[in-house]
Amino acid sequence: MNVDLTDLAPVPRWVDTLLKLHFPDRQVIAAIEAQTDRSEEKRRRWARYLAHLHDTHECDVLLIVTCPTAATARWARQPYVIGMPQWHTMTVHPLVLGPDNIPPITDQTQAAQDVHFAILSAVVHAKSPSVDAILDVLSDALRHIDQKQAADLAEFTESGLGEGPARNIWRTLMAAKTHTYISELRAKGREEGREEGREEGREEGRKEGEAKGEAKSILLVLEGRGLVVSDDQRRRITSCADTDQLERWLRRAGTATSADELLA
Repeated sequence: MNVDLTDLAPVPRWVDTLLKLHFPDRQVIAAIEAQTDRSEEKRRRWARYLAHLHDTHECDVLLIVTCPTAATARWARQPYVIGMPQWHTMTVHPLVLGPDNIPPITDQTQAAQDVHFAILSAVVHAKSPSVDAILDVLSDALRHIDQKQAADLAEFTESGLGEGPARNIWRTLMAAKTHTYISELRAKGREEGREEGREEGREEGRKEGEAKGEAKSILLVLEGRGLVVSDDQRRRITSCADTDQLERWLRRAGTATSADELLA
């Protein structure tokens, strides 16, 4: 076999979240992965991520896996072994957080006392019947900390919730309670618009992309709240190019009782 292990082509290595933790006696890199189901391929990638981070940064590395179900959490806790049965060359043993070891935080005082733990509770209970209450107290708790930090944590929460009803509920809360945070979807839509503008060399392309991102957010909030949107109303929202008007609609989308009321 060829002894040259250099990657001849770029190898994608995307971790859901990467943090550097500063302790008095050391620095630790924490790779956080949201795992919704079993995947042996993903476990192999975890080993590669950890080896790469440890070699590149020359410090300890911690793998944290969040799971929305107890069954997935039990699977993720099983050590991933590389080597022979009688001699393990490498063992990946992640710290797994799931609904079986993280309680649901539905008390406002408790959430305010430890916002980070409340976020973990929201992420691992994303499929729980109590997720509405968890996200509600979390959104209120974010009001009592530094706004920049709250914005970062709100983005982290949205990403960690994954696709599904919980993320829609979170976006609705962010709009309904007039938080100033930019949601993942709005940021993505605006960035796509900027990219279009750069490629086409015109300001109109950037503005059009931003408007599309705002319109998608409005529809997501309405759908997440179970409000009916007619085809004409959908066309009116998606065809609007006035970002100020779209911003006003987005803020009202969390409290309006109908699409008619929103667009009145």
